[in-house]
This record gives sequence, C-alpha cells and structure tokens, in this order.
Amino acid sequence: MDRTPVNRSRYEGLRKGRRTLALIAPLVQLGFLALGLGIFLDQCRELVSDAQFTWGERRVMGIVALLALGGCGFAGWVVGRLIKVAAELMDVLADGAEAALRTNDLIERHVVPALARIASALERNEPAPAPAPARDRTR
Repeated sequence: MDRTPVNRSRYEGLRKGRRTLALIAPLVQLGFLALGLGIFLDQCRELVSDAQFTWGERRVMGIVALLALGGCGFAGWVVGRLIKVAAELMDVLADGAEAALRTNDLIERHVVPALARIASALERNEPAPAPAPARDRTR
C-alpha cells in the first residue's frame, strides 16, 4: 500500500490556496480604497479643477469624500475580512481531511488487527455451543 508520511500533507494545493487568499485580501482592500478615490475624483472633477474653493465647495467635497472613500473603505474592509475568513476555512477543511485520513490509518493499522487477534483468541478458548433442542411442531 502507498502510505503518505505523517509529516507530509496531501492537501498542499489547498494550503497554498489559503496562503494566496490571505495575501490577496489586503490588495482587495486597497483596490476598494482606490475605487473610492476614483469615485470622489469623478464626482468632484469640476470643483477640483478650480484651485480656489469657497466655503460651500469645501463642504460638498468633504461630504463626497466621506461618502465615497468611507463607503468604499468600509466595503473593502468587509470584503477583505470575508476573504480572510474563507482562507481560514480552507485551512480548517484541510486539517479536518488530514485528521480523517490519519484516523482511518490508525484504525487500519492498529484497531482492526487488534480486533482480529481478540476474535481469534476468543474462538480458540471458547467451546462450541451445544445445539438447541428441537421444538415440537405438532401442537
């Protein structure tokens, strides 16, 4: 039988996927922040082209910046957290599969042979049971 050593995982691809997702999460967050910056600049293009801002223009730009950057920043944070949770879930699934594999290996290597030895020892030591008396079927 082909046995995998205990220190080597069969689920390296899954673990690499987890590491990749964990590395991508901050990039996705930065992407959402850049999207918010793009939305802000798109909405305030006419105001930014004029270098002298009035009191009202500054307020409008502040509100647009707060909504665009804050909203996209929050959305990026949420999506980043979801990606990190998915990465951890992949690691948990790989650990569970490895634990099931090792449990199966333990049962095959130790428990089944021990049960076979116990059964053969019981069969050798126990006399054959007496046949049951025949019942009267005439009644």
